[in-house]
Amino acid sequence: MMYNNALGRPMTTTEFIVYSLSQEILNGKIKSGTRLTQNEISKKFNVSQTPAREALKILTAEGLISFDPYKGAIVKGLCYKDAKDIYDLRILLEPKLIADGFENYDEENLQNALQVQQKIEECDDFNEWALLNADFHRCFWQSEAGSRTFAIVENLMSASIPYVSLSLHYKKTHLKAFNAQHRAILEAYKDKDLEKLIKLSVEHTAQTREILEDAINSVL
Repeated sequence: MMYNNALGRPMTTTEFIVYSLSQEILNGKIKSGTRLTQNEISKKFNVSQTPAREALKILTAEGLISFDPYKGAIVKGLCYKDAKDIYDLRILLEPKLIADGFENYDEENLQNALQVQQKIEECDDFNEWALLNADFHRCFWQSEAGSRTFAIVENLMSASIPYVSLSLHYKKTHLKAFNAQHRAILEAYKDKDLEKLIKLSVEHTAQTREILEDAINSVL
């Protein structure tokens, strides 16, 4: 049984399909331009059409595939322009969301973030690391769930997951730096230093954006 560490529970069938296909796409086993069909996915994973269809929807939301009106679901090549747009928007919107969430400061948020970070530092799978990374950042604005800003940032976070994974596939040494940055963010939250929390979070996001141009050009 495979566990989704980001959620702390066994994966659903759909989650497992998304996880498996994401790895194959990011590892280059499934090439950009490849057509994916529900029938092929159903046969590959020995499942019904429903989880296959849901997996395609999630992969589309995460930016790994796109729908062509004539060809159907096509594996989408990750590009720096797309990544830059995603990260530029995150840098603009996350400070507001962090500040809004900070108004509802809760020790439980800190404990949740610490627990997620512990899982991150024990994780050696890049795709799982990317999922856990999203969970880590979500801890600081979870109280804003339901707001428009939250919905926009959540969409951007989902779209950025493949890029986070790609940056790690490109150079594993980034893990140490990312984990150190997470620990600094945790300390700022613990100290209730909002200005520092926002500054460190933005710098962390910006660094990933900078790594990606080289990674995308080198790996894909």
